[in-house]
This record gives sequence, structure tokens and C-alpha cells, in this order.
Amino acid sequence: MTKKAYIYSSKDLERTIFADARAVGLAEKWAETIAKTATKHVDNWVKNRGIVTEADIRRIALQKLETLNADVAYIYKNRGKIL
Repeated sequence: MTKKAYIYSSKDLERTIFADARAVGLAEKWAETIAKTATKHVDNWVKNRGIVTEADIRRIALQKLETLNADVAYIYKNRGKIL
């Protein structure tokens, strides 16, 4: 079974994190700040690597989210799971 390759999109990552931040009830501006900060962190990490996995991107984003807001990090970590 081969996995489908896709191009990393910082906009998609930012939208996902923003949605998670809004889901936990954060104000729009604060959710936007968290999403931009985490995405920028991932962008800086990705730019020096040729190939990364989706798991790598999620792991690096989660590390940053844990320092920004524990609730958003929890939602992001468990995205797609039934809680």
C-alpha cells in the first residue's frame, strides 16, 4: 500500500489550526494569532527539508501548539478521532 503524496500547504494548516482554536471558544483574533504562529513555526521547519511526512508536520505543529494553548493542542492532536 503506497501513500498518496501531496504538497505541503501552510494555508491549509493555518485554516485547520484556526478552526480548532475557534472550536474551543477562543476569540477570533487570538485564534488567528495562534494559527499564524504555529504555521510559521512549521514553515521554518519544513523549508530546510526535502521530503517530510504528514506525521512530521503534525508533530512539529503540535509541539508549538502545546506552548501556545493546551486546549487547541489537545483538539489538534485528536483531530479525526471520536472523543
